[in-house]
Order: sequence, then C-alpha cells, then structure tokens
Amino acid sequence: MNNIEKLLEAIKEQAEKFLLENGEFAPYGVYVRTNGKLANISAYSESTDSKEMYDILLAGAYDDLQDEDVRVYGIAQDGRYQGMDVLVIDFILSPEDKFQQIYPYTVEGTQVKFGDLI
Repeated sequence: MNNIEKLLEAIKEQAEKFLLENGEFAPYGVYVRTNGKLANISAYSESTDSKEMYDILLAGAYDDLQDEDVRVYGIAQDGRYQGMDVLVIDFILSPEDKFQQIYPYTVEGTQVKFGDLI
C-alpha cells in the first residue's frame, strides 16, 4: 500500500467515526511520515467556521511539509455535491503539488458506505 492509499484509508476511517458519532464533521488533517506512521491533525473551535478551519489546516500542511519526515498531507471536509453527501479530500505533496478527490457517502445504521470516486 502506497502513502496515498494509506492516507485515504485513514481519512475514510476517521470520517466514518465522526459521521457515526455526530452525523457530520469539521475539517481535519492526516499526514504520513517517512516511516509510514500517521498523524492526525485538528483545528476545531466552536467559533471557527469550516473555511477558517480549512485555511488553518492548509497553512499547517505547508509548514509540516517543509519537514523532510512528512511525505503527504490530507485534509478532509464534509460537503454536498449534486445533492449528495460527500467526503472531499485534498492531498497535498507541496504548495505546488496538490489534488482533490471526492467520494459520495451514505450513513446506513451503524455503517458508512463510501461510493466510487467522483
């Protein structure tokens, strides 16, 4: 499993936990170190909106990626796209090298089902 796959799996697992506990989630980050270990990052505050939290996480990602020990950073957001609930993930390798993936999801009882990449 490469770093992106490892990061994607960790982000989906955390999103599932948040969705089952709260029905939604604030933006959060996860990054992979050179040794393959994951680190979870949050920027939660009752008074901070999602855009501000995303901006805080993004600035932190750029700072963390200056450390040669950090390989890839992901920021997850809960969103809506064409009437569907979606998990939006920004994968960041550097300020110049980032890409986004969007996965629809449904909450069914005690399980979250993620659809295929949109």
